[in-house]
Amino acid sequence: MNKGSRLLRALRKSIPATFRLFLAFNFFVYGLVKVVIGQFGEVTPEIAAAAGKGFTIAWTFFGYSHVYEVFIGFGEIIAAVLLLIPRTSALGAVVFMPIIVNVVMINYCFDIGVQDLSTILMIMCLILLWIDRRKFMGMFNQQPINGRQVTKL
Repeated sequence: MNKGSRLLRALRKSIPATFRLFLAFNFFVYGLVKVVIGQFGEVTPEIAAAAGKGFTIAWTFFGYSHVYEVFIGFGEIIAAVLLLIPRTSALGAVVFMPIIVNVVMINYCFDIGVQDLSTILMIMCLILLWIDRRKFMGMFNQQPINGRQVTKL
């Protein structure tokens, strides 16, 4: 086996693994902060003046209900744990995707200020979903059942 094919095989395995670890670490930290400490604290007048109106509106909304904040945090933690386990990593990416798309939209629409990180996380998740696309395509392919064509949803 030549060095080029070994390098390519190593990259095919290491890049998705690195993406999964990076995504899981970020979501685990953000989720843990939401569950244990609370990420969306009270917005003081100083923070509101420095951050801007969109940030203040978003932070006030998310900080209003601790239950909602914990719910979001547990969703992030569950996605992170699923991403860490190789057998459930594809499911982890599926769980991760709607959460990160929501985070990206909030960051852009309310000018939260971490658009770059959230966009990178979303792109990494999209790449993981693309890599595992064959696992998902089986759900949509037509497969005969008892001699009849049935579409699986």
